[in-house]
Amino acid sequence: MDIPVSVSVQPGMSVISLLADTFGMPQGVPVNLRRSLRAVSPGYLSDAAGTLTSTGSFHIPSLLWMRGDAGGESIRHETQRIAETAPQALLADIGRMYDGKVPLIWRKVIDSPSTFLLAYAAMARAVWEQLSGTWHRSKPLLEREIGRIGVASVTGAMASVLADLSPRISFADGNLVLPANTPVAAPVALRRLTLTPLVSGTRACVARVDADGHAHIGYPLAGAARLLRGTDGEERTPSDPLALTLGELRAVILRKGTQSVSMGTLADLLHCTAGTVTYHCRQLEQAGLLCRERQGREVRICRTLRGDALVDALS
Repeated sequence: MDIPVSVSVQPGMSVISLLADTFGMPQGVPVNLRRSLRAVSPGYLSDAAGTLTSTGSFHIPSLLWMRGDAGGESIRHETQRIAETAPQALLADIGRMYDGKVPLIWRKVIDSPSTFLLAYAAMARAVWEQLSGTWHRSKPLLEREIGRIGVASVTGAMASVLADLSPRISFADGNLVLPANTPVAAPVALRRLTLTPLVSGTRACVARVDADGHAHIGYPLAGAARLLRGTDGEERTPSDPLALTLGELRAVILRKGTQSVSMGTLADLLHCTAGTVTYHCRQLEQAGLLCRERQGREVRICRTLRGDALVDALS
């Protein structure tokens, strides 16, 4: 992949991820947090959720997208902007999204766009109220992630970053493969990629490709899951040093290296492709932390003494 890659901290993308999970598109959000968000969901918006998820993705008009500044202060302004959006502007945006052929499932929204806009804005505000405290506590993790992406960019290690974004995204042979249901208005050549770490869930994935070829991809921020569990009254634990050093997928692989685990079992455990597991195991192997052994038809992993020492030091 030979295109410019940057990182951007946008709390609005995390709000969108939590909204998607609330309305039935799993993002790996802690159960108690999901329950609390569904409890405050306006009744009308719950009825309209099928519209937003009808394509198998959280497919929303561009007017409903939120970004926000790194501190999160602008999120309330964005939700107010949505609430005050002219109904005709929303209808026109929906029309553009479907090239004038709007599916019938949008009928309830089209019949009462003002009601929908107010309910969506209210839900987004409720999500942000739940998330804002965790967002501010995640600042050290976000700063560390910005540094990690920056280092990868200047050292030529971006392929490793892209391969470890999310269990729902794979990267192989220079190709970034998004979930099959990613909303794309029309086939377009990618010209720019912006990565956005999400404070929402362990399987978070928010993707959008603009008509100009600018792709925006949100992925789970390492360590954020524990902070989110803290919002549910669960015990908050320190961030995992091994995961922060290697990335969550590689940390899991290395910890499993004391067992006789096959590559196929690892792929199932990590909810990712065999190619992704192979890539990460190869990187760990090149670092002298892991070795792979063929046993019959299977390839199994085995942690080296160096790998043992690293796990012990960071556990």
